[in-house]
Amino acid sequence: MNSFRYQLDDSSRKFECPACNRKRLVRFIDQETRDYLEPTFGRCDREQNCGYFHSPYQVDSFKREQTGYQKPSEVKYPPKYIPKSLFEKSLGNYDGNHFIKFLRRHFDIETISKVIDTYKIGTSLKIPGGCIFYQIDIRGKVRRGKIIVYNSETGKRGAINSVHSQLKIDKRYYPKWRFFGEHLLKENDKPVAIVESEKTAIIASIYFPEFIWLATGTKSTLKPEYAQALMNRSVTLFPDIGAYQDWSAKMDSFSAFCDISTSNLLESKSGVFEKNKGLDLADYLISRSVSEFQ
Repeated sequence: MNSFRYQLDDSSRKFECPACNRKRLVRFIDQETRDYLEPTFGRCDREQNCGYFHSPYQVDSFKREQTGYQKPSEVKYPPKYIPKSLFEKSLGNYDGNHFIKFLRRHFDIETISKVIDTYKIGTSLKIPGGCIFYQIDIRGKVRRGKIIVYNSETGKRGAINSVHSQLKIDKRYYPKWRFFGEHLLKENDKPVAIVESEKTAIIASIYFPEFIWLATGTKSTLKPEYAQALMNRSVTLFPDIGAYQDWSAKMDSFSAFCDISTSNLLESKSGVFEKNKGLDLADYLISRSVSEFQ
């Protein structure tokens, strides 16, 4: 069966975008050799603010290589989960965690301690200031860990890495993607709310504790294959500004196994300035007092 030899990297690794110079470029990989193509081939995940996309299939030489390409038989590689000892060791050192420092500017210690425990937020021991957002599945397996260094004053996202890449584990052994916060679904029948970023899920959970807040991790990972734990759940999507139409169009693929809807809260509340900035729910909420929503 014909397939595509050159595909976008499905790991969390990002490179500098040729257009916006931010470290947000997802590069193309040769599925046969597992090597990256030239650094110009990729897609910037700042889809609203940059939109850079350069595919190898726009180049004649790559088109010719694709003709008649037969995808090699898929080899099953056993997933390598994050070791429990490493996971537990990371649950501390919060004075050096830039994301926690940012939260301290807006919330009290008790509130922050609660979300740290709820979402099992870790601190990188190798990357200064790095916050680890673990993907823990409903069975309690620690599948992945995204490492992000935030600006401790503004909360703006900086460099992104992963625990697996820090451990130098081959991508073929990466466990399949899961939504951040999936472990909270176990024995909890609250309605579910889904946003894109882990930061937004954590902050929104403080303002709206009546929901279980999950995050897709990226805009492109809102996919049914990553969300089977949502079976028979009531789910509301909260897309970032500019992503409402895209996420709404994906509802049909989820409706077969859960009751799903899309909120237009940000689209209806945002003005020209907010739309140009591509703000998300966390930006909207954190400028307001929690008491306004209780």
